[in-house]
Amino acid sequence: MESKNVSTKSFTTRARTIDHLGREQIADAPTAVSELWKNSWDAYARDVKLHVFREEPPVAVMTDDGHGMRASDLFDRWLVIGTESKLSNAQPILAADRNGLPIRARQGQKGIGRLSSAKLGSVLLLISKHRSERYLAALMDWRMFENPYLNLSEVGVATAALETKGEIFEALPALADDLMASVLEDATDWRTKDRPVRNAWKRFDEDWHTEDPSRTGLSPSQRIIQSIKRLPFRAEHLVDWDGPGTAMLIFDLDDTLKALPSTGDTDLVRTQIIERFEKTLSNFVDPYSVGRNRPEFSYRADVRAIGDDAARPKVLVGAERAIDRYQVQDMEHQIEGIVGDDGVFRGKVKAFGHWTEGVVEFELPKGLYMPERASTRVGPFDIYIASMEFEQSNSSHSRADHIRYLGLAEEFAGLMIYRDGLRVLPYGREDNDFFEIEYKRSKNAGRYFWNHRQMFGRIALTRHNNPNLKDKAGREGFIDNTAAKTFRALVGNILDQSARRYFGSASDIRKPRIAEIKASNRQGRAEEEAKKLRERERKLFQAELARAEQQLPSLVADIAKQTQNFAIEKDDDVVAASERISEWRSVLAESLMRPLPVGSAKLSSRYQAARHDTEKVSELISSFETQFREAVGAYIASEPRKLLDQQIKSGVEAIRQQVEQFQSVIVSLQREQYDFVRTLAQSRIADFAKDCEAISAKLEAKLLDVPAAVDALRQLRDEWMGENRQVFGIYVSALESVKDEIDLETLASVQNQSLRENAAELDRLTALAQLGIAVEIAAHDLQDFDEMATAGLNSLPPEVRDAPEVRDIRLGIEGLTDQLRFLSPLRLSGDRVQRWITGTEISEFIRQFFAPKFAEAGIEFASSAEFLSLRLYERPARIFPVFMNLVNNSVYWLGTVPRPTRKISFGVSGEEVFIADSGPGVSEEDQGNIFRLFFTRKERSGRGVGLYLARANLSAGSHTIRYRSPDDQPGLAGAAFYIRFRDIDFGGGEG
Repeated sequence: MESKNVSTKSFTTRARTIDHLGREQIADAPTAVSELWKNSWDAYARDVKLHVFREEPPVAVMTDDGHGMRASDLFDRWLVIGTESKLSNAQPILAADRNGLPIRARQGQKGIGRLSSAKLGSVLLLISKHRSERYLAALMDWRMFENPYLNLSEVGVATAALETKGEIFEALPALADDLMASVLEDATDWRTKDRPVRNAWKRFDEDWHTEDPSRTGLSPSQRIIQSIKRLPFRAEHLVDWDGPGTAMLIFDLDDTLKALPSTGDTDLVRTQIIERFEKTLSNFVDPYSVGRNRPEFSYRADVRAIGDDAARPKVLVGAERAIDRYQVQDMEHQIEGIVGDDGVFRGKVKAFGHWTEGVVEFELPKGLYMPERASTRVGPFDIYIASMEFEQSNSSHSRADHIRYLGLAEEFAGLMIYRDGLRVLPYGREDNDFFEIEYKRSKNAGRYFWNHRQMFGRIALTRHNNPNLKDKAGREGFIDNTAAKTFRALVGNILDQSARRYFGSASDIRKPRIAEIKASNRQGRAEEEAKKLRERERKLFQAELARAEQQLPSLVADIAKQTQNFAIEKDDDVVAASERISEWRSVLAESLMRPLPVGSAKLSSRYQAARHDTEKVSELISSFETQFREAVGAYIASEPRKLLDQQIKSGVEAIRQQVEQFQSVIVSLQREQYDFVRTLAQSRIADFAKDCEAISAKLEAKLLDVPAAVDALRQLRDEWMGENRQVFGIYVSALESVKDEIDLETLASVQNQSLRENAAELDRLTALAQLGIAVEIAAHDLQDFDEMATAGLNSLPPEVRDAPEVRDIRLGIEGLTDQLRFLSPLRLSGDRVQRWITGTEISEFIRQFFAPKFAEAGIEFASSAEFLSLRLYERPARIFPVFMNLVNNSVYWLGTVPRPTRKISFGVSGEEVFIADSGPGVSEEDQGNIFRLFFTRKERSGRGVGLYLARANLSAGSHTIRYRSPDDQPGLAGAAFYIRFRDIDFGGGEG
């Protein structure tokens, strides 16, 4: 072959590569934040922050106080994809760049973590400062990398080096001009003139239109142009950052970040997004490490605003909102130890409040071998887990402690993984079951004791000991290699063996310990039986619900059809219609359901729908009966006696069939139980005789003397007689109840339901009482502390007193004081001074207190002239919380209706004052329950305490409150509450 036919070609990298490696790879926005925080860790930052500014359009700002970047770092490393991380890991960081910190293990692996910022938003302004060097700025739009017709080298990034932070924002227009040169043929005057785009963008726009000709909106190039035209970045976004370190200002945010600022709307999807964001990033630094092992790394994510409200950010994630080891170190079940190179756990175990003696070891199970090759081996790691019994009756904790731990579990439960002190995602989230905890539990919840929602803890790895546990490209867990499989098996073995030995149903320790706990509770047996009854109730309810869902819809259709064409033309029509009504009534009776059992909230919507169908069927039958009676009254029977005889015959036959069916079931159950009792009695007698023979044999073998044998027989007889009373007493008691016509099932069901509700209410009341006591104690000292802090701030020199940091401290203290004033009316002691309170005072107090919420949610608040002119004689501590609770409820429910219709009004009707809103109102079914303690229909964040406390406060002063009746006309169609005050003057004169 001639050499001229041979040539060398090279790969060409398209810009889309960056989109694949960044935005499309990273699992979600919280994971992207995690990656960027890890980059800050590698830059030896002590403090990282994410601020989402509540403005339009919203802006996100991420800052750190690390060593920052030099020009060479920005151009040769940050803007270079796939840097030589392994080589850089081997090069020690200069002491001057470590910010006084010890050498850290690097968290970044592939050199592409910086691309995570593309997941957070489209437009990025990167600012970095390295100690005494100048500020570096880079402006880019990640959407440029979505264009498949661009090579990577054709995408521009506008950069600048400037002396001050202020100069960066002054240079933003020039940076934007430079960036637009990558999109437009001619970027001159591009803000005011319509300039043609480059050919690659023209082709991309054409593809976008061709893909869906009906598509509306801006083309890809125009979206970029319009975003850069209205860049919202300004110096106020970086008021708390000056460098050294790195700041990222992000615009055109991802949907997750857009959902973080409160809008005033009641949006369940948004609430779920926020919860997932918080759960993913909470406890970012290992909270279970103690002492010097705890990394010096502070993190925080919050929502804030620029201006008057800037000093009151809403913290979503932060060290102050994390759990720590001390909060769970007293839990009754704990595992703490180290897994060595050999895969064996060595440590200590605590079960039911008692630590085991000596070192506990969990050997490798048969068939599990530790890999020995350097590329597959698993090194040592630490493990710490704390948990408790799910049922309080089985727990060694007090009721108050059990409630406290359940509250912690709602927010912080999960088994997390940390590498060199920082969290590895997504482990620890409820939707991740890497160790198959929930999978095993679904097979046998007793044997496999562990439960994600009831356990706290972590596995602590180091990259040095476990370099083969590598993250996937999208950072959604470990690569599923041999090391990861072995690691998962090792942890699974520890969980399985610990459950088998100490915690699960197969444990030799569990049964006697629980027996001791239940004996000390003096309610063990009763609660066990109640648990069986609850389970039976739940199964019966589910069967009844399924039957109702199957029968009722077709019954509705049948009745509607029969009603439409109903007429009596002959005697047989009367009999047929009468039988049809009886059949409908029978099906309706079979479809009736017992009340929704406690703990069956997931079935609530189905239950409510079936209840609605039941009521509809009942109404249709009643309507048909009325129509039937009217028709019978107008009809003249040809053979009245024969008509009646046919109806009697039909009724007797129906009753006979029903009674025979019940008789058959009862006889079958009697026969089955009779055979069981007879067999049981025979076996009990025979087994007792065998035990007696065994004692006799010991006497003959001289293993026992006569006195000991006599005593053993006496004890054996007493034990068996006691057991027989329990075993056979159940049957005797049940049969006697049947004889006396006592409905045991209904009685037990009602009592069990009542017991469950009372127990749940007691738990909540205990928690509520603890809160009240805490408020009482805190309020005693907070006022003094407030005055002390205010006096100290006022004594500072003017140049210090007026500094932004001191201003933030002052506003923070004032915010705490405001909250104290809000809580103080709920104190156990309260304000006991009575005085005249005017309607104007109440209205202005509510307007000022809820001003931020009203503005945020677009709520119109108004008070009538009659309300403003009234006055009442009472304690402010009794009146203001009532209005606050009612308005707070209105704010929540108004968030579910369109913004233009959101209104709250205070007014007067006759001798009553009303508080009304334009929300969805309260359903007729719930109106009888709204003042019950802990009753709530809020999907999330509802406690069911506000209205109960409002009525309790008013009742204490001999005032009354009620919900609107059909005759009331408050002027708004939503919820309305009417209050009748004892001492009230509607004239507004001075007292």
